[in-house]
Amino acid sequence: MMQAPRTSRLGALMATVTSAAPSVAVVLAAVVAVVVVASIVGCRIEVGAPSGPAVASAATDVPAGKVVLYTSAYRDVVDALVALQKTQLPDVELVVFQGGSEKVASRLDADLAAGRAQADVLLVSDPLLYRRLKADGQLLPYASPRATPIDRRLADVDNAFVGARASTMVIAFHRENTPAQTAPQALRAALFDEAIAKDIAFGDPLSSGTAMFTSLLVSHGEVNFLQDLRARGASVAGGNAVVIQRILSGERRFGVVLLENVLLSSARGEPLDFVIPTDAVVIPGDVAILKDTANAVAARAIVDLILSPEGQALMRGAQGMMHATDPRLEPPDPRVPPLSALLDRQPLDEPLLATVARDRAGLLGRIEAALMHQP
Repeated sequence: MMQAPRTSRLGALMATVTSAAPSVAVVLAAVVAVVVVASIVGCRIEVGAPSGPAVASAATDVPAGKVVLYTSAYRDVVDALVALQKTQLPDVELVVFQGGSEKVASRLDADLAAGRAQADVLLVSDPLLYRRLKADGQLLPYASPRATPIDRRLADVDNAFVGARASTMVIAFHRENTPAQTAPQALRAALFDEAIAKDIAFGDPLSSGTAMFTSLLVSHGEVNFLQDLRARGASVAGGNAVVIQRILSGERRFGVVLLENVLLSSARGEPLDFVIPTDAVVIPGDVAILKDTANAVAARAIVDLILSPEGQALMRGAQGMMHATDPRLEPPDPRVPPLSALLDRQPLDEPLLATVARDRAGLLGRIEAALMHQP
């Protein structure tokens, strides 16, 4: 037999109360009160995908109060996010500490050494940091309903963090001096081929997080290749800006660099072009909530805002130079494949990342030994 809707059953019960004798009405009224309270308590908003621990939020929770965000996002992204928050979450006060990924990580580590994280939400492009924090039990799992469209390869299986944006490492060249067909088509070719090593510019993995992450994934953790790369005449120095300068000056023909830097250079009128490698490295910019947060309701609301369609549009940057993780948004350039296709080319090696995250100092020590080696 089909069961009557809850509202119909409650209405019928209320009608019985009003028509009953006074003494009976008192008893029935108490029963109705219990039923109504049970209905309200049972009405919860369950958020997130079915897999992994999800965090439930009561329907009466209203985001309000201070939320501290630690982020390495560009300043224009931060400013736009704060403006969006003031419109969408007017009762929340968003306080932002912004800096490079290494600076943010150092600030967070100092917090933890002092007893607790001062940040509520973390948004940086440092995949190893998130895996270390998760292993140390420093993240509060949250499966945002806004994360549903995101490629599961960019979401932690336990909902500790999820990708909010992504950068891509490409091979850049001077389009006026170098024919496109001469450019290497893979990162491993650019970084391992002895014949073209002298034509390559690459960031210093000890000072550039993107160069370090690229070295790790392309070599599957065997970073000793850096010794041969430098010995064969490659420029291994600085960060993405230095790599681009090496190409524009003609000092090197090719450079392994962030796509967003190449697109910004081209937007300035500089003669820079790029190849999307067959093994392109994707560097996720994840978002997570710290377990020490004193305002979990508002922290979850900020994560939801970042992953919302409006927030994802902001994550691409003012000039749309980065990938949003929401696949409904266009890639940063018509020549660039969707993020899921790039992940097919160079999957994130989770076992490797988890292992290295536990001993980042050891990885940096191996990189330093390779770069300092004298043949």
